[in-house]
Amino acid sequence: MDIKNLQFLSAVVEAGSMSGAARRLGTSRSHVSRRLKALEQSMQLQLFRRTTRRVEPTQIGWALYEHAARISQELNALQATVDDLGKNLRGHIRLSVPVALGQQVVGPLLLEFAELYPEVSLQLTFSNRIFDLVAAEIDVAIRVTSTPPEALVARDLGPVDWALCASPAYLQSHGTPQQPDDLLTLDMVSVNLPEQRLPLELFDGRQTRVLNLRPRLQTEDMPFLRRAALAGIGCALLPLYSVQHELNSGELVRLLPDYRARVSAWGDQLYLLTAPNLYPTLATRALIEFLLSRLRNQLEG
Repeated sequence: MDIKNLQFLSAVVEAGSMSGAARRLGTSRSHVSRRLKALEQSMQLQLFRRTTRRVEPTQIGWALYEHAARISQELNALQATVDDLGKNLRGHIRLSVPVALGQQVVGPLLLEFAELYPEVSLQLTFSNRIFDLVAAEIDVAIRVTSTPPEALVARDLGPVDWALCASPAYLQSHGTPQQPDDLLTLDMVSVNLPEQRLPLELFDGRQTRVLNLRPRLQTEDMPFLRRAALAGIGCALLPLYSVQHELNSGELVRLLPDYRARVSAWGDQLYLLTAPNLYPTLATRALIEFLLSRLRNQLEG
């Protein structure tokens, strides 16, 4: 049964005529008549007794009108709920973001989002490893990678630049590298690596040079690596966003600026990841759009 036809039936009963129903619905009298005939044919029942001036519901017509009125009230209440949710988002969202990016870039944006939508609760996990969002019960994840998992929906946030850097005090004691081979004599701090080797790639616009360096200190914690570089423990390869302030202030110095430094296994693209879902909540959709817009602008700026 077509719910739209029930709405036409209700309009005719309430207006007392097809012409009145047509004016109420903003359509033609003939269109109203066709709708009623279609409803009667689908039910194989007569719903109205027609006179020259009015149409009166039959007994079954009145019974159907009472049900139609309740359905109409429910639909109106549903639409009001949807409209209210669109203006006043509410719900619970679980996020996972890399430690450094989360604390320095995403965290302030989430606080801003929380102020905009006070009825949305956020559960934030700082992690670089979670990729099975369903098993981990994560709604939205942000990851630095070159190849996002095919099973997830990946939205590209833009490239991640890596900065090879060290403190002025360390460089004063050990010397500032002028060419890639000079790094072989310097200490490195790095994220955990297999076989304790850092395969550092340096690209000068023409060719790539790969240096296999042995880090002095390794950890998964990017903020700790930044502190180690600031303390003069060694040189570090860190995401530019995590050390931009220190480079601007002179607390850290960018090394070999004519080269693009990277480790291919770490990835150099930022993605917003979600599990496939045809019907994400309004709150989740709002957060995704918010992060896509703000993160792209922030990373590009």
